[in-house]
Amino acid sequence: MDAIAQTAYYCCGVRARDAASAKPICGDQLAQRFMTPEAEVAFAHFTTLARPNLSNAVRARIIDDLLREKIAADPRQIVFLLGAGFDTRAYRLGGGAWVELDQADLLARKNELLPLAECPTPLMRLSIDFVIESLAEKLLPWAGTRDAVVVLEGVSMYLTQAQQKQLFATLRAELPGHTLICDLMNRRFCERIAKPFRDLLKQLGTDFAPQIDTPERTVIEKGYNLVSRTSIVGRARELGAFAIPGFLLNTILRSLRDGFGVYVFKAS
Repeated sequence: MDAIAQTAYYCCGVRARDAASAKPICGDQLAQRFMTPEAEVAFAHFTTLARPNLSNAVRARIIDDLLREKIAADPRQIVFLLGAGFDTRAYRLGGGAWVELDQADLLARKNELLPLAECPTPLMRLSIDFVIESLAEKLLPWAGTRDAVVVLEGVSMYLTQAQQKQLFATLRAELPGHTLICDLMNRRFCERIAKPFRDLLKQLGTDFAPQIDTPERTVIEKGYNLVSRTSIVGRARELGAFAIPGFLLNTILRSLRDGFGVYVFKAS
């Protein structure tokens, strides 16, 4: 797997360590299934990055909770996971109909370690090379589907502005009226707060793309309405995982609070 796909092991490792902790944030008990010796080697690079690891677990929890709400409202809710990595939500959230898209070799490993036959909900895994294959063609069987949910987790920061615009235009054309759940990072957060994480990514052969001051603007300009935004750092504090006075987070540390969050958009 390429360097970006290797970060799937990182995200999985964070969830596995979280699930084994005394007070889990996300509680993904299935993540450990993917922590092979190869995965442990990949994750070992990141073990000292306490705050990024905490943010990753909190991000997963925020998205879990958003999806639980959707599934509670409609147990047959169709959910598309773009760049799914070693996501296990189809097995954990008690409903929904799931489509996971990612690289072929990653999905092959996933099928080996967490087979489709074990999933209690409808689940399809669809391989795609995001560089050379058309996402629109992959989504063709569902073209025109309304009220779908699309999850883009841990992906946007690797995409240029041009790539993001193309992606959001494709999704809006193929899945009219869908709900988009994605994490977005602004320029200040990317360049300053995320620097230790990015330095490690560079050693592994990849990096975040340049970010802008208001990343939600790119989505809105492609025909979406902003529904909600959840600060990852703010939610970590609410969960008792990040000890910092609220008045600091709401004043001099607002750039920390507002720089990285989970957004919900509705395609207009």
